[in-house]
Amino acid sequence: MRIRVIAPSGAHLSLDRFDAACAWFAARGHEVRCDVPRTSWQRFSDEDEARLAGFHAAALEEDIDAVMIVRGGYGLSRLLDRIDWDRVGASVRRGVRWVGYSDFTAFHLALLATQNLHSFAGPSFSGDFGKEAPDPYTVASFEAALSGHPQQVVFPGEVTTHPRSPVPWAGEVHGRLWGGNLSMVAALVGTPYFPTIDGGLLFLEDVAEHPYRIERMLHQLHLAGVLARQRAIVLGAFTEWRAVPHDNGYDFSAMVAYWRERIATPIVTGLPFGHIERKASLEVGRDYRLASAGDSWVLSAC
Repeated sequence: MRIRVIAPSGAHLSLDRFDAACAWFAARGHEVRCDVPRTSWQRFSDEDEARLAGFHAAALEEDIDAVMIVRGGYGLSRLLDRIDWDRVGASVRRGVRWVGYSDFTAFHLALLATQNLHSFAGPSFSGDFGKEAPDPYTVASFEAALSGHPQQVVFPGEVTTHPRSPVPWAGEVHGRLWGGNLSMVAALVGTPYFPTIDGGLLFLEDVAEHPYRIERMLHQLHLAGVLARQRAIVLGAFTEWRAVPHDNGYDFSAMVAYWRERIATPIVTGLPFGHIERKASLEVGRDYRLASAGDSWVLSAC
């Protein structure tokens, strides 16, 4: 593959990891192109105008196969209303795969909302491929997704019935897969960059957010009418939060139990996606099938 690497959000966290990722891809015969500065501007990879120019330049390249982000962090929100989405849409229609997660969720949702086109929620360049040994599952899922033949995602999870579900629940649902980082999803509600998805499969993850903050963001989606319109909500990894003494037993499981009582939409946990080493690559905007299989779930592209 010919891969353009951009940094529309945060600055490098580790140049050693970035260089290791470049070497990893080169060793496998891929061509990596990157003009991202090795220094930073404030907490960002560069000034806003420079990051925007790099974004647009990547969208104009006609001889690349994929665009990947160095990392997430924060910063893409500052560019959303200045991105030429028609230009980005033309890139996607040429077959370029745009890949990332975390802060890049804003890109996935905006592309859906403005162009009705697919992109890939998947690993970041440095964070996932700059390790001494990139996770084999992450690598396999990434390569399969970019080849146009995404792997089935099989993960353990509780299999329950949901008698109040707005659709008949028989352990299988189909819908358009969308979502990503919960903080970014909630932040885009009410903006032109939030897609209207009915009957979808909404997948969510986050990092360093206490369960009460996760619950609050889910309330934002619930009160906006989003959760009730989905066929299922699929939760990935919610990592790096710490309980405090006055939680009194309120934790992630308690928060999920609350939502399972509050709304009729089925909620499934355990999706291998988020700020974790072992993550699936998912085609945002594509139709997927979610089915129970014994004590596991299977998420597969239609």
